[in-house]
Amino acid sequence: MIDLEKSEKLPRPRRYFNISIIWIFYFRNVIRILYYLRIPHEAITLLSVILGVFSAYLFYAGNFIAAAVTLHFKDIFDASDGAIARLTGRGHLIGRYLDSLGDFFSLTLVMLAIGLRAAQTGEHIYIVWSAVAVFSTFIQCSFFNYYQLSYLKAFGVDTLSSKRDETARADRYGGFESKPARILLDICRLFYIIVYSWQDKLVAAIDRFLVGKNNRNIELSDEKRYGNKFLMTLQSALCFGTHIFIIISAALWGKPETALIFIAVFMNIYLLIVLYLRKRHYRIQAASNPAVSRPQIKTLEE
Repeated sequence: MIDLEKSEKLPRPRRYFNISIIWIFYFRNVIRILYYLRIPHEAITLLSVILGVFSAYLFYAGNFIAAAVTLHFKDIFDASDGAIARLTGRGHLIGRYLDSLGDFFSLTLVMLAIGLRAAQTGEHIYIVWSAVAVFSTFIQCSFFNYYQLSYLKAFGVDTLSSKRDETARADRYGGFESKPARILLDICRLFYIIVYSWQDKLVAAIDRFLVGKNNRNIELSDEKRYGNKFLMTLQSALCFGTHIFIIISAALWGKPETALIFIAVFMNIYLLIVLYLRKRHYRIQAASNPAVSRPQIKTLEE
């Protein structure tokens, strides 16, 4: 009998509602099927990437319905590989890096393919929109990942993914002993750092800004700083699943290029709103901290 609790990153009392699950509401049934079929999580990750790349081709070819369906299944398998790794206890760092790099590669291709397809009809501006959408998507998702991993660090199970800074791991090789495996891991880590490390540093710097200069010396536990379930629920809409859903919806409408504008404009506005709410959360938590002096509280209130 499969125990889906083992696939979870968080204990039940600490779980928050992940908005992106709405778009793939049946994915736990897929996890059961994949588990009983004994499909390795590495194969699921590879299948997810292949489906993403094929979806990009279909978008470029103008087959929007087929592209939307393919992209949806890419999302399903992307949500399942980590769960299978936790269920089987076979997760490793190479799989963790390949999953993230595969998302970057396939989603970048999808959005660029949409822009290039629109440009073929004379709307060359969508090439620019596609570039802005790619940048926006990964910055938005980096904010989600930063706070999710902060939340996991405070409340989650001990997983390979629960690291905010991939450049400062104590478990550099994650248990790999053979030289080929370590070389492959180093290559994956190098590409991961090139793609994601600057995003992680940017998000960390913005988070320090949100804390505020006057509050940086105030000690807050991870539970108080990152443990707001409501904020985590709001931020869950910033993960890749939501961007995929937006692209699929626009494709089914027959105008996938409108997804690029929505991601570049409205999703960034949503991000700013969520960041404002997090800044407000930090201010409230700092003001309620017994270690805060009266002058600091006055400054916070002002």
